[in-house]
Amino acid sequence: MIDRIEALVDAIAHLKGSLSNPDSELYQIRNPLGLPSFSRPGKNEIDDQGRRVFSSSLAGMRACLFDAEIKIKGTSRAGVKADDKLENLLRVYGVTETLGQTQVIKFLKRALKNQEISRQTPLSWFLEKSK
Repeated sequence: MIDRIEALVDAIAHLKGSLSNPDSELYQIRNPLGLPSFSRPGKNEIDDQGRRVFSSSLAGMRACLFDAEIKIKGTSRAGVKADDKLENLLRVYGVTETLGQTQVIKFLKRALKNQEISRQTPLSWFLEKSK
């Protein structure tokens, strides 16, 4: 079964073109979600927009999965909680337009074989194990 958080990261990354467009900035910096760097200056490489530059796609994906999980659990500084809705998390990742949110949801419905996923899906749902 596909991990729900991984599918969510894939859906957002797909929308941003960071996995499928080798010309995109996010692909070039190996940062699928465009995560900013919060480490002390000089510790990690960052681009001119303050986004973390990763040495490999695997390192970038691991960081994005970790970031999404702590946000979904409600333990990040982003202010979202596990009982918040999917649309709130999408806004945190810069997916603020209805069309972009709809594309993420369509991706998730197909990836997770669940037609009930919506903007109103609670984030806690992504912490549950798929059946």
